[in-house]
Amino acid sequence: MYIDVCAILFSVIVVGVLGQKVEQPELSWTKPQNKRAYIKCKVTGLDVNDYVHWYQQKDGEALKRILYVNKEGTSTVHNSDLREAKDFTVQRENDNDYVLRVNAVKSSHSGVYYCACWVFISGSHSETNFLHVLQ
Repeated sequence: MYIDVCAILFSVIVVGVLGQKVEQPELSWTKPQNKRAYIKCKVTGLDVNDYVHWYQQKDGEALKRILYVNKEGTSTVHNSDLREAKDFTVQRENDNDYVLRVNAVKSSHSGVYYCACWVFISGSHSETNFLHVLQ
């Protein structure tokens, strides 16, 4: 069985706010079950207190945060309320690329994936995001 990763969007997405920029160069994937999959998100303009978050949205359901990672990529926090969160890891590559990985794709991983950066500004956060469809 194959898991289709499709894109609603038709071109490279670049979203910027407050000096941060989130880009996603690849928009569509199809992966067989039990194979490795990854989604890359390029985030620039982050400061030391900023975080990159990954969200999943299944058809007809609300967004659920999978995990978040600090700017350096050294500290990842999984959502303990999401049973499948531990299936995912995130790795920082090339200073600005944050890669969400799953080592063995399951049909339950089907959904839309969002990358967002939360920027710390005087006790509040600002959000820049990007979405992926994984079906």
